Amino acid sequence: MKPALEDYRLLLERFLHKEMSAKQFQTEFLDKFKNETRQLDLALFDLLDTLFGDVDSFCSEPELLAALQAETPGFYLDEQSLRNRVFSAWQSLLQLTRV
Repeated sequence: MKPALEDYRLLLERFLHKEMSAKQFQTEFLDKFKNETRQLDLALFDLLDTLFGDVDSFCSEPELLAALQAETPGFYLDEQSLRNRVFSAWQSLLQLTRV
């Protein structure tokens, strides 16, 4: 398995197994992807780039989230929505490991 793919798979699994909070995951994922220096194949990059948008749309503050969702319905994510998106990305990552 490619090292970059494995690193991201493990990060997603730590979040999905509740070994880190949503806020911790958000910080770690965004930092990791923004500072990525390895050459990522196109399929992995596209998957992570989409997830980047989802993770960036997460808001951990309920009152702020309600206000943001009122202004832009469907754009900002709560923790459960983020978990759903991460799970979907994780499943896609597993498919990439089989290619």
